[in-house]
Amino acid sequence: MPFAHLAIGGSIATISLDHPKGNRINFAMREELLATIRQVADSDARVLMIRAEGDDFCLGGDVRDWLGIPARELRPKIETFAEALNQLEGLSIPTVAAVQGRCMGGGLELILSCDLVVAGESAVFSCPEALLGIVTLQGGVIQLAERIGRARALEFAFLSDPYGADEMARLDLINRVVPDEQLEDAARALVDRLASGPPAAYATTKLLMRTWAAGGIAAARSILYDVSMPLFETEEVQAVLQGAAAAAKEGRRFPKHEFSQPRNLSAKPQNNGSIE
Repeated sequence: MPFAHLAIGGSIATISLDHPKGNRINFAMREELLATIRQVADSDARVLMIRAEGDDFCLGGDVRDWLGIPARELRPKIETFAEALNQLEGLSIPTVAAVQGRCMGGGLELILSCDLVVAGESAVFSCPEALLGIVTLQGGVIQLAERIGRARALEFAFLSDPYGADEMARLDLINRVVPDEQLEDAARALVDRLASGPPAAYATTKLLMRTWAAGGIAAARSILYDVSMPLFETEEVQAVLQGAAAAAKEGRRFPKHEFSQPRNLSAKPQNNGSIE
């Protein structure tokens, strides 16, 4: 049975985790997540939502798969999920995670690799790896340190304490907390809004953020105008600017516009962040 389902409807792609009793990330799910994320990258989707069936978003890696496997054989299987997360972070489209119940270990690393996170009010998050005598295998402690600092990240990793949704929002690790029964609708509303937004601008913003993460503010600033100015050359942006200018002249709000522009413009970023 598949453990990760991909559905693409119009401009919205949805990946659903579906491994009964906790959505544990077994070896098959790792392969399926990598494959589905690559499919999304090759599709015309303008936004990706990651959700899960059942009461819990994800209880982390399926430790039942790991028993008795030599480290040299286990490593490539673990690395498959790391590559899936790398591919997820590298998508040019916005990515949204909708989290219910428990979100632990690899599940936490999965949502930290998304751009935006919406959680039900009863959701609980943790890094349980230290309880097993291991570490956050996809670099979760590094993801945490980048966002909340070294001390708090080490607290997550060392103590394996659970954190509620409100505390995660206070730490700026998730974006929105909603009543449990409204989670799906709230996440869908956010995804719908992103799907009608400017995909090329979103892609450029994500490129700048990736460049900043890899090389700091100076690196991001060094490519800022190379990647941003081509946006002004599109007919759609020119039309939107014309409408905005007219509204400003008349003292009105900018009119709402649903963008149809492609995700990629003629100026394409290379792997090193430069423009070809």
